Amino acid sequence: TSSSPILRTAFLQLDQAARSGPNPFTDRRVRQAANLAVDMDAIIKHVLNGLGDRTATPVNPMAFGYDPGIKPYRQDLAAAKKLLAEAGYPNGFDVRFRTGLAIVEPGIQQTNDAIVADLAKAGIRAQQNLVGEVGPYVNQVKDGKAGPMFNWSWGYYSVFDADAILYDVLRCGEAYSYYCNKELDDLIHAGRSTLDPKKRAEIYVKAQKLLFEDAAYLYKWGLRGVWGISNRLEYEAPRDEIDRMFIVTPRKR
Repeated sequence: TSSSPILRTAFLQLDQAARSGPNPFTDRRVRQAANLAVDMDAIIKHVLNGLGDRTATPVNPMAFGYDPGIKPYRQDLAAAKKLLAEAGYPNGFDVRFRTGLAIVEPGIQQTNDAIVADLAKAGIRAQQNLVGEVGPYVNQVKDGKAGPMFNWSWGYYSVFDADAILYDVLRCGEAYSYYCNKELDDLIHAGRSTLDPKKRAEIYVKAQKLLFEDAAYLYKWGLRGVWGISNRLEYEAPRDEIDRMFIVTPRKR
């Protein structure tokens, strides 16, 4: 086998924009509580067998503009319960958690179960709702019907740049975005219209700090790809998820 970090980040979208109607995640304190409730590091270690890289925001660690100085949320159940109480949910709440099949995210059912168990400890009682086909699942997301909480991931493919996810998945009014923040929109547009790499990096650092503090989504990890490769062939797992069979060569014996 060959394993490598890939340009795909996994997270749970929380319907801050209320596309699917009023819900608890329109309150930042509830979104922060969700992030504080889950021990993602333990899930990566024990459920994914280390095949994930913890992220503090949806920006992939390999993307231009990524800021390693922003540290991910760590599990703190007491803080999570306190935030929920402040938001008006001292006894927690029930919520639908929509999810799909393990097409691009390995072990998704097992990681879902672990996330649901941790959320319940803080009082967020999530009921999983499986959509068994990719097409209908994506359509529900685009139509604003997937909320208030659902699994999502985003692959940058060959675009090693923070804009590859910010523009499509975190901008107000985008089909795949359940988050709306005009301040973030301004930063996204500034990053797109600036040619100076240093200034662009500074813009994306500001964007990531905003996304972390506002807990836009429930952040999980950057995925790692695993390819099964014959021991008679030379081939490395591609970081952009694009297989290039024309570069496969026989292994020298």
